[in-house]
Amino acid sequence: MSSARTLQASAWDAECRRDVDAVLSHFHPDATFHPAGAPAQRGHAAIRQLTEDFYRFYPELEIDILNEWGNGDSSAAFEFRARLKDNEGNRSTLDGICLVEIEDGTFTSVRYYEDAPVPATT
Repeated sequence: MSSARTLQASAWDAECRRDVDAVLSHFHPDATFHPAGAPAQRGHAAIRQLTEDFYRFYPELEIDILNEWGNGDSSAAFEFRARLKDNEGNRSTLDGICLVEIEDGTFTSVRYYEDAPVPATT
């Protein structure tokens, strides 16, 4: 397992546990986060706000890494599947790609490309 995959898996584990401080520990203080379909956010304060906003809308989340393509320990692409539950109890799945750049063991840039959520059938 690459160190990029270990870092990404750990960040998503913290996200699924709703531990925003643990999520932020994976990011360089000046990191840039590019959410799908929204403006880039830079720095811990902006990433914290974005993460907390997401938590308010989706109280439950599970993420699986489906595939990984790496460039050593400095960058990687991850294909993922997220299972979400919104505040009204509706469940959906979302597939996407996450591109990460890493320096000194933390993300310096994270960029998401995602399909629209699809209602779960079970």
